[in-house]
Amino acid sequence: MIKLLAMDMDGTLLNKHREISWENLKALRYARSKGVILAIASGRAFFDIKSKMREVDIETHLIGTNGATIHTSEGKLLGADFLNRSEALQIVKELVEQNYYIGVYSEHHIYVPEKGTEWLRDELHRLGINEDRSVGFQGATRDDFYRFVDDWSMFENRDTEFSKIIIFSYDDEKLNKARAIYEAKHRYNIVSSGTGNFEIMPPNVSKGNALDHLAHYLGIPTSQVMAIGDNYNDLSMFEVAGIAVAMGNADDEIKAVCDRVTTNYDVDGVARAIYEELGYPDGEKA
Repeated sequence: MIKLLAMDMDGTLLNKHREISWENLKALRYARSKGVILAIASGRAFFDIKSKMREVDIETHLIGTNGATIHTSEGKLLGADFLNRSEALQIVKELVEQNYYIGVYSEHHIYVPEKGTEWLRDELHRLGINEDRSVGFQGATRDDFYRFVDDWSMFENRDTEFSKIIIFSYDDEKLNKARAIYEAKHRYNIVSSGTGNFEIMPPNVSKGNALDHLAHYLGIPTSQVMAIGDNYNDLSMFEVAGIAVAMGNADDEIKAVCDRVTTNYDVDGVARAIYEELGYPDGEKA
């Protein structure tokens, strides 16, 4: 039986309302009653995950910012990694000058360009499209975590550390152009966590490395770890876990590398995966 369950949040544990459904919550509590330790592994920042899990009053270890931070359920920091400050500020400068909408993750806040939403509206108008990819990023984080920045040079004389930069655009050609530039430097781990974005992180940061670290800290063989996710930033986690489960809403490429595929994130796919592994509670049917 599995001893550690690691789950992504957006597109996985959370439904379309960005909430943990009652069925998923029941399943998490059932897993804990069976002795399974829970962990959240998300692209969200630690403080954001912590706030979300506090709402449902459930104890989990927290892998934040795609593995840049690892905290125990008691709040103990097991590890953290950050981008080189001067390089990060240079990247920010380059992207802002080209009107890319970005989110820069620090220990307590997510910094975004003050005119970022204007740039997104300009893209929509220029491309003549009517879709809202920004929901995936902006809707995934509480407003009070954001800080809007007009003059990024203010960070030059501060000690603020940055764990990741997320770049977002409606223009796929524009987005791919920027991604190619930073991938060519071979200095960062670059992944996508959804349509219309990519993320720049320190070279050794990944959900997989963080999950491996957490499992060893807990004394749990990775063969007894199950990971559930839906996107490309979950692939490293699937490589580590003994059992990899893709959500029904994941791309076929992601499903192909997993051991199992559960149902959609909006029909309690996490609960289904848990029950298929641990058995259904007495009186409940598959």
